[in-house]
Amino acid sequence: MSEPIRILISALGGEGGGVLASWLTDAALADGYAAQRTSVPGVAQRTGSTTYYVEMLRADGRAPVLSLAPTAGEVDLFIATELLEAGRLIQAGFVTPDRTTIIAPLRRVYAITEKIAMSDGRADSDLIMNAAKCFSKAHHIGDFGALADAANAQLNAVIFGLACRALALSPEACRTAIKLDGRAVEANLRGFEAGLAFDDEEKAPPETTAFEPAPAIFGAMIDALPQEARFNVRAGVERLVDFQGADHARLYLDRLERFALQREADGPFISELARCLAVRMSSEDVVRVAQLKLREARLARVRAEARARQGDIVRVIEFLKPGPNEILSILPAPLARGLLWFVRFAGLERAAIPMRVHTTGLWGFLQLSALASMRRIRPMSLRAAQEKAWIEDWLNLIEQALHKDPAAASEIVETAQLVRGYGDTWERGHANWRRIADEIIEPMLTGGQNEAHFADAVLQARLAAVADPDGNRLDAMIASLKQVADPVTA
Repeated sequence: MSEPIRILISALGGEGGGVLASWLTDAALADGYAAQRTSVPGVAQRTGSTTYYVEMLRADGRAPVLSLAPTAGEVDLFIATELLEAGRLIQAGFVTPDRTTIIAPLRRVYAITEKIAMSDGRADSDLIMNAAKCFSKAHHIGDFGALADAANAQLNAVIFGLACRALALSPEACRTAIKLDGRAVEANLRGFEAGLAFDDEEKAPPETTAFEPAPAIFGAMIDALPQEARFNVRAGVERLVDFQGADHARLYLDRLERFALQREADGPFISELARCLAVRMSSEDVVRVAQLKLREARLARVRAEARARQGDIVRVIEFLKPGPNEILSILPAPLARGLLWFVRFAGLERAAIPMRVHTTGLWGFLQLSALASMRRIRPMSLRAAQEKAWIEDWLNLIEQALHKDPAAASEIVETAQLVRGYGDTWERGHANWRRIADEIIEPMLTGGQNEAHFADAVLQARLAAVADPDGNRLDAMIASLKQVADPVTA
């Protein structure tokens, strides 16, 4: 008797992984195979995936004994409905270059640990794709979500079409499996046909930008910067024009030009500085939140995700819970400081205001529009004053370090990732950054500590703050650094 074909499926909750496993099993049976499937349920949408295992073997009159669970190194077809899930199973050893074919979409559903990280906690998608290509015998990785949307179908149906081709199953047997299932038959058949016809050599759609192109008036200033940095600089200009206008973008370019004139600042350094500076100069406040929630593109995306047809009414409800700091910080600085003093005096600094805003209703739209209109007075706000002071401190430290230790200057640039968000997140990040600046960077610059490991000390402090926003790991790291700098003498 020949070896069975072993199929492992990893899907998030609600993504139709069980339906896909059922289709594969029924199609295999209809195509003359003996087949069996099992599943191991996960915990929740992104705290644990559900895995499905299917074995199929050409029937020869005898009843085969099929396994109930996959074995690392013995999977012929691995299917993931999300890219990080593909990475997890590759890391676990289920994908091998001598036998495994991978089917995985480019889509990401971010894990909780990715969302709550103090810096950019997202897993590197390029790294996962490279691993998939390196460790598999064959791979089919593409924007299958867009393919499903174009067919007005679910992702699992598109993947079923891809699996049919990879397993050389009879397309008619697969169509029969969908019809026997009886759920959303027409839509699932459309998705199946789209996956079956998918061409791996098709060109990816052109990249689009979230903002309008950089105004032509900034062309000369952008071109004067190092070539390696121009992509990030141009993206930064587009982001900041959208955030606050042309004057804000010009200030951004002036700040970059200040460093581009420094001999020690090469193209990669300016590129990373441009990226981090653009993010910090477009800080997240309630005005920005309102701006983004009112975007036509966002509402169109919501309609697409809801699979609304023309004429369907879609209601969007925002669940917000701003605290006094977030609300008052958008007011003019003197007024905001006075009101915040009263809030602290009254013990209300931890109070929050739960809100349900109907974005697609008149009153909710007017509420968000009123907030977004405060963009005009944002430069006078307390939050803008706080951000300006922080940015100037950060840039001054970078400039001083650039002349002393360029590697350390690059690490100081990366500390901008600690200061993000709003409310408690912003306050914790700012406090951790201030400690790193006061207890590591400034003493290193003035010779108060051993300068031999300047860059590494800043790196380790940043990683400690990212791993533990409450600051306990940073406390331990700073204490160990001081112990090295001031050893106990006999």
